[in-house]
Amino acid sequence: MSAIYLNDCLGHYEVLGRGQPVIFLHSWLGSWRYWVQVMDEVAAQGYRAYALDFWGFGESERRGPFTLEAYAKMVLEFMDKMGLQKVHLVGHGLGGMVALLAAKEQPERFLRLMVVSTPLEGSSLKEAMKPDALARLLGRKNLSATWARLVRQIPLNDTTVRAELYEDTDNLDDQVIQEIQTSMLAMDFKPILAALKRTHLLAVYGEKDSLIPCDQARIIAREPNNCHQSLILPRLNHFPFLEATNTFSRLLLDFLASEGPVEVKVQWRRRVLQRDYL
Repeated sequence: MSAIYLNDCLGHYEVLGRGQPVIFLHSWLGSWRYWVQVMDEVAAQGYRAYALDFWGFGESERRGPFTLEAYAKMVLEFMDKMGLQKVHLVGHGLGGMVALLAAKEQPERFLRLMVVSTPLEGSSLKEAMKPDALARLLGRKNLSATWARLVRQIPLNDTTVRAELYEDTDNLDDQVIQEIQTSMLAMDFKPILAALKRTHLLAVYGEKDSLIPCDQARIIAREPNNCHQSLILPRLNHFPFLEATNTFSRLLLDFLASEGPVEVKVQWRRRVLQRDYL
């Protein structure tokens, strides 16, 4: 386990591999451990993969404020302390929103930006976050509820990682979730996307996502920009990097190395279908 002082608080991160840096940011009911399998794949291809726990999540201190703006500052300070001048940034859900804010503040420091299952309009979260949603999403009243059910349906063979993901979900603090929920609902990223018109951005959504509607991809599609692209992955839900790690990792590696649009290649899709991941 690695730790670093950021704004006089102890933050937790993990790092794998050597090469060009890629920072992975987790979602609002997760931790760095969601990214372990993709980090392994990226590190094996000559990248240095970092994953950071936001304040109140995983092993980082539970000291607020727990807001998108605070987390964006955390990412930028982490880069400063680690001597990372330019990086690729990958964020899931909340992590995608933080990635966009960090890029808005210092766009010159981000080579590629991938956001996964990320709400670009905070209002799109209202259904998932309606009254008593916290209890349902955390599975504290009903283990078959939305988030708990999604986590338990992820096709993971590693029993240790699976147990850690369940533990992360069960140990979350209601105050942290409530504060970040309020911050997320208030955001509208359309103006920020316009400001990042020169940043290479890929927005990825699961076709069957029951939390973040895949029609969020239309926000990217309706604003033509040669540097911005959106993809909808067929039959996948809210965690494409866990549900189809091979396909997601290949897509990410292609994006990091490509100057133009990327796509899910036929041979990847066949392999996934054979393994019943789709």
